[in-house]
Amino acid sequence: MATRRGGKRETFRRGLREKSPLALKAHSAKKRKGEIMTLARSPVVTMAPTTPVYDAIRIMTEKGFRRIPVVDPGTKRLRGIITATDIVNYLGGGEKFQIIQRKYGGNFFKAINEPVRSVMTREVASILTTAKIGDAIKRMKTRRIGGIPVVDKENRAWAIVTERDIAFLFTRRIGGAKVADVMSKKVVTAKPETHIFEAEKTMIQHGFRRLPIVRNGKLSGIVTVMDILRFFGSGRVFKHLQSGTIIQVLQTSILEIAVKDVVTIEPEADVGQAAKLMQERKVGALPVVQNERLVGIITERDFFKLID
Repeated sequence: MATRRGGKRETFRRGLREKSPLALKAHSAKKRKGEIMTLARSPVVTMAPTTPVYDAIRIMTEKGFRRIPVVDPGTKRLRGIITATDIVNYLGGGEKFQIIQRKYGGNFFKAINEPVRSVMTREVASILTTAKIGDAIKRMKTRRIGGIPVVDKENRAWAIVTERDIAFLFTRRIGGAKVADVMSKKVVTAKPETHIFEAEKTMIQHGFRRLPIVRNGKLSGIVTVMDILRFFGSGRVFKHLQSGTIIQVLQTSILEIAVKDVVTIEPEADVGQAAKLMQERKVGALPVVQNERLVGIITERDFFKLID
C-alpha cells in the first residue's frame, strides 16, 4: 500500500524481464489480435450524469464494480467516472463531503439523491478500442489509476479494463520471489473500535481502498471501500437516513461491517502462490501474516506494477 523502491524488488523485476514472464510479447495470441478489446469487459455498465448517488451505490454493490463510467444517455459519450472511492470521499471521507455540509446542511437523506456528476471524477483517462494492452498499462501507471474506460474515436464508452484484469492475465507467469520481497511492510491499519467515519477519512487521506483491522498486532479483519458502500446501501442505514440519525450510524464500529474470515498468506510464500490465491478467492489483497501477526500486505496493484 506504500511505494516500494530498490533492493530485492528491483532485482525481482530484472529477473522477470530476463525470463520475459510478464512481457506482453510473451502473449503472442493477444499481440496478434492487437486490441485492448481482447481483454476489456464489454459491454460496459454505465450511468448518466443525473443518476442519484444512492442508485450508484446500489448498482456498484449489486454488480460488484468499484468504478462505473458516466456517459451521456443519448450519445454514450464519456463524461467522467464514478468510483467507490469517490463515493466514500463524498460520504464523509474527504473534501467532497463539503457538498453535503454546504448544500444539504449535513442532511444525508437529501444528499444521497445528489447526481453523480457532482461527485464523479471528471478528468477521466481513457483509451481507444484499437489500443494495445501495453498502451493501457502505460496509461494506467502514468495516471495511477485502477481502471480505464475504452472508447471509440467519438469518445463513446464501449468497455472497461482494470488493473485486476491485466494483473491476472499474467498470474500463471508470476513467480520466483517471496511475498516478503514485494509486499508493503508499512501498513496503515485500524483498530476494531474505529468508527466508519474515521475509517473513511483514513482511506481517503492515504489513497487506500482497504484497511486491515488489528488489535495488539494480530489481524481481526479487513474493511474495504466496497464494504462501506454495502453498509450505506443497506436497508438498516436507509431507515436512519430517513429519520436523520445518520451520525449515530457513522459511529458504528468498522468491525461490524468488516470481513473477518480473511484470506492471508505467509511472507515466505512465492508471489505466484499469492497471485493464484487472490484470483481464486476473488480478492484484491492478501494481508501477510507470520506467527499470527500482521507483517505486511500484498495487493493486485503490486502485481500490476511489475508488468512492463
